[in-house]
Amino acid sequence: MRLAVLTRSVDAPSHRVYRENLVSAFPSVGIEVVPFKRRGPIPRGCDVVWDPGLGLRPIPPVLRKSSIPVVVTFHGARIFSPIYIARGEWALARLYHSWLKRSLLRDRVWFREIVAAVIAPSRFAAQEAAEVFDVPPEKVHVIPHGVDHRLFTPDGDVLVRERPYLLHICGRNPMKNTERVIAAYARLPEASRPDLVVISPWDWFVPRVRGVIVIRRLLPQRELARWYRGALGLIAPSLRETFGLALLEAMACGCPVITADRTGCAEVAGEAAVLVNPYSVEAIAQAMQRVIEDSALRERLREQGLIRAGTFSWTRSAAAYRQVFSTVMTGARSSCL
Repeated sequence: MRLAVLTRSVDAPSHRVYRENLVSAFPSVGIEVVPFKRRGPIPRGCDVVWDPGLGLRPIPPVLRKSSIPVVVTFHGARIFSPIYIARGEWALARLYHSWLKRSLLRDRVWFREIVAAVIAPSRFAAQEAAEVFDVPPEKVHVIPHGVDHRLFTPDGDVLVRERPYLLHICGRNPMKNTERVIAAYARLPEASRPDLVVISPWDWFVPRVRGVIVIRRLLPQRELARWYRGALGLIAPSLRETFGLALLEAMACGCPVITADRTGCAEVAGEAAVLVNPYSVEAIAQAMQRVIEDSALRERLREQGLIRAGTFSWTRSAAAYRQVFSTVMTGARSSCL
């Protein structure tokens, strides 16, 4: 099977990690990858074209001209919806949301009629894809992401600091709930609380609170794994996620996780994390205090997280993708008879 893969010059770090890991795993399941750029053309001699990054950007016009089946992976379209963001935070993204909504509505009919299959990383994302593009549910396939168990493993270098620390990862994304995380941290007793290390690769505003350490650079995955291994816990109560790769990476490193009790977060974490209401600063603070004080809880989360993360792999994801690609190829041949 030859797969034409649309690649973009700019991708969010998590999207890039997802695409690169799947592309690396495809040859092991019999898929030859042929990359092409957003402006095209689609390479000749391919069986299926795949857009791995749909959701937070307009649909590339080159896909409209495809003579072979088109499969897209949907990463969500409501990231800036007021359903998930408080009023003050919503003002930050109103203009972008308005532009994106017009773009999606314009492409809705074409998308429903031309795209052969939609892949979503969670049931939450699948439901959203069906609603946004009005596609039949049977056209949407849930295939979770994987995790690189060679990099993200409990057996490896551990970051050693003078003081213990909690870990939070954010960026230019209000969905990561950073302000509430720091507000919750500020409620902990100052004399006994560990540091809170915030990895924020871009110039996102992080409130100044004593004990909050900000790392303003994009960490290589091997270095990120060291931070996971050394942390008391990952604090990731996102307002909304269609998946949440950081949750899996942390669990695969044996790092306890606190995350949200809704959207893709709860699906990925299952029972292997402390689940909280992401809109409640008090609930987040209480969960932090439990993880800090209760070593037995941390050990239980570590064990359950390792088991949970072990059920996800990029090879397993690649095999499921191949099944979808094969199905749409068979359907395309049947329609030509």
